[in-house]
Amino acid sequence: MYSFIGRQVRIYLYTREGEMIGLIFGRVADVAPKVEVRPGMKKDLAFVVDINVPEGEVSYRHVYEEENEGWFAIQDMEIIEEDEVVPGWFKN
Repeated sequence: MYSFIGRQVRIYLYTREGEMIGLIFGRVADVAPKVEVRPGMKKDLAFVVDINVPEGEVSYRHVYEEENEGWFAIQDMEIIEEDEVVPGWFKN
């Protein structure tokens, strides 16, 4: 989990019902293991900064009105290479 710090990541955004609604990119600045996100549910989280929204996607705004940073579940992200520009599901 700590290997995410400083790395560029792709984050998949989902509705509460589990439908994917988009993706964003950013850099992991910090991590927090086993955070209770609701009673009885703990997740490993990463604090992501320098959020970049791909063209055509809905702009991302954190619930606390911060535009370029926020906490995300590590299970919803993947480390990407700096020169990678094509989302993972379009790769051959």
